Amino acid sequence: MTEDRFVVFGAMGNAGQTCVGVERVYVEKPVRDALVAKVVERAQRLRLGGDDASYGPMTLGTQPDVVAAHVADAIARGGTAVFGGPESVNGRQIGPIVLTDVPEDADAVRLETFGPTVVINAVASLDEAVEKANATDYGLGAAVFTRSAKTGESVAGRLKAGVVTINSVLGFAAIPALPFGGAKGSGFGRIHGADGLREFSVPKSVARQTRKAALNLLTMERGERDMHLVAKMIPMLHGKGR
Repeated sequence: MTEDRFVVFGAMGNAGQTCVGVERVYVEKPVRDALVAKVVERAQRLRLGGDDASYGPMTLGTQPDVVAAHVADAIARGGTAVFGGPESVNGRQIGPIVLTDVPEDADAVRLETFGPTVVINAVASLDEAVEKANATDYGLGAAVFTRSAKTGESVAGRLKAGVVTINSVLGFAAIPALPFGGAKGSGFGRIHGADGLREFSVPKSVARQTRKAALNLLTMERGERDMHLVAKMIPMLHGKGR
């Protein structure tokens, strides 16, 4: 697999201005350095400006300040800019930035940077990766890379996100029938698929009584027989084990 290709595309495509883009990566420690090296090598090949630019400038004029603040905070807290850094922010044109060893309470980890940056942190195990991935207030999209189909399915089920892609990023976008939406602070509701269509509708229920009820309870003049039967039935139906 070429995880580094997906990391760079997910983090820096469209200058990182993708709501479900890659913001942070958790990788098991034995292969962290190799992944970082590959990500940096790909980031070095990205072009800024000109007709063949890899991506364009920030859409919002205020966004460069956010990116710069998150990068500065990450470094101030002990993180390392292994490629790019504060000097990469030149007005609305921002070069690729790869950060490592960024503390989990840093803004670049907890918040949406929404720029061409990515945080790559090492973890001791897959369980730790899932725990840290779920530790923020956001839950729009996630991705998991593994050679085991069973592990991929298991981790996808444990990640608290509206959409999870296995062995790729943004894979859901090519499947119109697959609902897309967020969890936690990433909002609610869905687009695409049957669930997306339901967002444009208002549920309406209609109940019809087709025969005489066994118990005449929908009246203010309930009979003694009906009340006696209800008093017997409720504990039988709902009071087991109490």
